[in-house]
Amino acid sequence: MTGQEPPYRPQSVHFVDQLSLTAARSSVSASRHFLRLALAKWQAAAVEDDVLLIASELVTNAVTVTGELAESPTWAELEGLGLVHVRLVGLRDSVVVEVWDVSDEPPVLEHADDDAEGGRGLFLVQRLASRWGSYRTAGGKVVWAELAARPPLPRRQASERSVARPVVRPDVAFLRRVLLGLDSAL
Repeated sequence: MTGQEPPYRPQSVHFVDQLSLTAARSSVSASRHFLRLALAKWQAAAVEDDVLLIASELVTNAVTVTGELAESPTWAELEGLGLVHVRLVGLRDSVVVEVWDVSDEPPVLEHADDDAEGGRGLFLVQRLASRWGSYRTAGGKVVWAELAARPPLPRRQASERSVARPVVRPDVAFLRRVLLGLDSAL
């Protein structure tokens, strides 16, 4: 299920919330908190458990392929700071979880042995989502999963409507200064 575009038309988007994270172990937990708040704001708590499980699997995979940031990074490690991006898109009857990473390799659904400790993430995504896939971006790929949302999500007024936008890579030099405590602008 690899394509070149998101699985929705921008004009069909009701809501969008997005979070950029460093590729670290804490990214999975942070993305879950972010998604829980977004779903509550959107009045879509009925799909919360499935969205959180899918996001956990996709963010874990994204952190793995992006390369995890060390707990006490050196300057050289900060130079190659890897980010993952999590976006939640609200459509009329569904929500789409999108996770960006730096790899351009498409996700591979593999069969895990019964005694394997890992390897079931995409299988879970396939089972929980109504559909899923990936598409390439200029700096890597996006893996997405769509879940049905019943009842339909409320629609924002036209002036409040969010529009899906491509990910903008943050200023890495600024992030390095913030992480090292040299800039307190955040």
